[in-house]
Amino acid sequence: MTLYLINGILLKLLKVRPYEISDLPLRSELQRAILAIGYEKPSEIQERAIPLILEGVDLVGQSQTGTGKTAAFMLPILEKAMANPSRKPQTLILCPTRELAIQVASEARKFAQYMESVRIVAIYGGESIEKQIKDLKRGADIIVGTPGRVMDHIRRRTLKFDETKMLVLDEADEMLNMGFYDDIIEVLGYLPEERQTILFSATMAKPILALTKTIQNDPQIIKIKTTSLTVSTIRQVAYEVNPNSKAALLVQLLQLYAPTSTIIFSNTKKMVDELATELNNANYSSAALHGDMKQEMRSAVMDRFKDKKISVLIATDVAARGIDVDNVDLVVNYDIPQELEYYVHRIGRTGRAGKAGLAMTLYTPRQRRSLQQIETIAKCTIERLPLPSKDDLQGIMIDQLSVLIQRWKDKQTKYTQEALEKLELLGYTSDDVLSALLNKHIANNSFRPIDHPTRDVREPRGEGKDSRRSRSNEHFSKIVLSVGEKQGISTAHVVSAIAESCNISGREIGKIKIEQRSTIVEIPEGKEKEILAALANTTIKGKPIFVTAIRKENKPSDKYKPKKDGRKEKARRPRN
Repeated sequence: MTLYLINGILLKLLKVRPYEISDLPLRSELQRAILAIGYEKPSEIQERAIPLILEGVDLVGQSQTGTGKTAAFMLPILEKAMANPSRKPQTLILCPTRELAIQVASEARKFAQYMESVRIVAIYGGESIEKQIKDLKRGADIIVGTPGRVMDHIRRRTLKFDETKMLVLDEADEMLNMGFYDDIIEVLGYLPEERQTILFSATMAKPILALTKTIQNDPQIIKIKTTSLTVSTIRQVAYEVNPNSKAALLVQLLQLYAPTSTIIFSNTKKMVDELATELNNANYSSAALHGDMKQEMRSAVMDRFKDKKISVLIATDVAARGIDVDNVDLVVNYDIPQELEYYVHRIGRTGRAGKAGLAMTLYTPRQRRSLQQIETIAKCTIERLPLPSKDDLQGIMIDQLSVLIQRWKDKQTKYTQEALEKLELLGYTSDDVLSALLNKHIANNSFRPIDHPTRDVREPRGEGKDSRRSRSNEHFSKIVLSVGEKQGISTAHVVSAIAESCNISGREIGKIKIEQRSTIVEIPEGKEKEILAALANTTIKGKPIFVTAIRKENKPSDKYKPKKDGRKEKARRPRN
């Protein structure tokens, strides 16, 4: 055991004073930068990981967003780079998204602000590769990049890792979910076998554990206890609402809580766009963020949100990776995440640096069990709150009217007086005018109480993989999804994806039969086109899906082609 570990252990055993950032075994340039940034005490992941990384051992760290994970691996990387700066890649950090790569590189430059000899270069898609080639030619000690763009540079011979001593996989679970396994293995083929490999992941699922056995050598495992994954300063609340009332409730809650900065999470790109339109129509400065947007547009949206030019950001989980914004008052789970572990990722966007935050979840009656599962996984308590009452909404209305009155009461013009006089000639009194304007204000805003969910939500029982209640199929059509048991799909995943993307009740969905590589679903008759169109842009468990329709009475579907002799050519099973 070296001095790096002994230093921390002695401080804890002696209990002379709390463990502080200055106790970390880092050179003065880094200590100076840490103080300038405002860090005082290391988080648990930093306290445990930094000495081990400095030791040179392979490491697996389970850590969520907002726990100081980036500093946990970046500080020891910079410490080692400062010891032997060479302007040749000593460390490669792989990130799943452009946004996260940009964030990690930005954090690294903050920590290295007093280390002129160390150079950091970020490489990712969506930016000119020629510009990145010029940056690489000037030399770099630390490379931060996405797997695809790193491979582009390797193939162009603009990036070599002959002297690389460390590899970091950040958000490894997300990289695997996005299908980067083959790219990761290919990149590893260009790195020296003698290296230190660090892996950080939000979850410790079987694919992650299998990856560690493939790429690491006897790694040390740091698992932050689940109880420390949620920040104590975050108040967690939930509202139960019928699916067709969610958007109206969201507007009411924004009016009720009046946050200055809000991030809203939805599971589908379609819903992200629809919510952005809905909130802008309700006079909230809002913007969407999802994977279909070009990188330039995504960067512009993030800059506007950071600069407080927009107050509401609506995003999907993947697009939100790498969001690093302080002072977010409110996080809203408009949809419960399909991977329940991601709940902690989402709410970690608020309540940072010891500040108070609020996390709000909207759930349907069918999702009560999912909310209970979240509480079990995160070891937290989510407070169930009643829907805004008539008195709550009247209070909001009166506050808004008070502001309007104060703003406009003394701005009378000759046109105001002329309008009043002409209205009086038409028989309207001042009370009539006031009543009409009040009614218009109420009609244009969400001041009507939302009906409370009342329907029966008991879970249907079933047998085997077809776990939904058997019903008559007279009023159902069938569709086939190109995912199944092999992809880890469950009935809950299918119901959630269809109900949320198509804005239909989960109870309207019939039997679901999950096979090895496909899933057959009964859907309401007459809604085939709507559901097929909506699911074309939807993923289930992060996997894009291919959807086909099955017609009744063996009629040819969209994927059946009649042969010239009148026989039907059977459709091929969708491939993954």
